[in-house]
Amino acid sequence: MGIVAVIPAFNEERFIASVVFQTQPFVEHVIVVDDGSSDRTAVLAEAAGALVVRQATNQGKAEALNAGFEAAEALRPRAVVCLDADAQHEPSEIPNVVRPVLAGTADVVVGSRFLETKSDIPAWRQVGQYTLTALTNGMSGTALTDSQSGFRAFSPTAASALRFGSRGLSVESEMQFLFDPAGLRVVEVPISVRYLDGNKRNPFAHGLEVVDALVSLVARRRPLLFFSLPGALLVLAGVVVGLHVASTLSTTGTLLIGSSVLSALLTILGMLLGVTGIILHSVGHLVGRLSDEVHVAIRSAYQQRARARAHGVTDTDGV
Repeated sequence: MGIVAVIPAFNEERFIASVVFQTQPFVEHVIVVDDGSSDRTAVLAEAAGALVVRQATNQGKAEALNAGFEAAEALRPRAVVCLDADAQHEPSEIPNVVRPVLAGTADVVVGSRFLETKSDIPAWRQVGQYTLTALTNGMSGTALTDSQSGFRAFSPTAASALRFGSRGLSVESEMQFLFDPAGLRVVEVPISVRYLDGNKRNPFAHGLEVVDALVSLVARRRPLLFFSLPGALLVLAGVVVGLHVASTLSTTGTLLIGSSVLSALLTILGMLLGVTGIILHSVGHLVGRLSDEVHVAIRSAYQQRARARAHGVTDTDGV
């Protein structure tokens, strides 16, 4: 079938074997990334027939997905599908999720809990999910109905292009910042969801972690939006206050010292923020270009070595 499932797991011994068993009929390979679990997650996943990638310490879902994508690439898949290890997702829906990728109409497919399929989602979860989705959509510039869904499919192109650096469970939000720069086509399909286990973490604290990660992502990936736009607004406010000071001085002869100081501070701070955003934007573009050139050079070197070996030239012959 050419479909590889990647399941990041941390202390999921209660569900992992069942998730692997239910996933196997719909994929060719199941890869479970054991993210430093202290329970029997890895052992049970392996016993259920999964290929297990073990991480010595808990590094977070982003690093688990990175490791899973690398393992999946070695299997030359037609599609990579990710789902959670806590039995939240229905593996029988995998064919629907991967269909746009296999049809060549999408590079990334996001399974949305808020399309046609209606699931029994607690109200407080819905509020949190809608809030985080609205924030992610507004900050990333890519609109989805379910930014936090972990049930996703990726084409080989997307799986090789996407690498994540977010801490905690904000990797789904980070993806949304990467789709457009990578030129990936994104669609959503409806999925169902079930919550069989209690909360493993405080939902309010988790929401704050995601918001904190979103702010960090915007600062790093959209410095003009994060720094320069507020800077321009501060300069505008400083000019408005300055005009008021000048108008008062010309009509009454009174110098508004406090307003003058405020105008200067707003203008200076705004200019500093604006320049910071421009510098970071330029540096980001430079780093991106250098990274692209390095990847091209490495790819060219591998191709030259492959051609040389095809013609019977070995590394000891000077290649």
